[in-house]
Amino acid sequence: MRMERYDDNDLLSLYSSYRHDLKTYASDEGRCIKTAAAFLKGFLSIEGELAPIISSMVQADAKAQSKFWVT
Repeated sequence: MRMERYDDNDLLSLYSSYRHDLKTYASDEGRCIKTAAAFLKGFLSIEGELAPIISSMVQADAKAQSKFWVT
């Protein structure tokens, strides 16, 4: 039924603003940051390098860490 209504469009192309609103939180370890960026690259069908994805969509600062670790 979905294919009849929307042809070959995928979900993310229907909601193109989703790419700009999505933020991913990661640990401050390099491997975790790269994993988060690789996930976003595949999930959002982004082409290119991981560095721009890390800088714009992955948060690994102290504010992000405080959301997960309660001291």
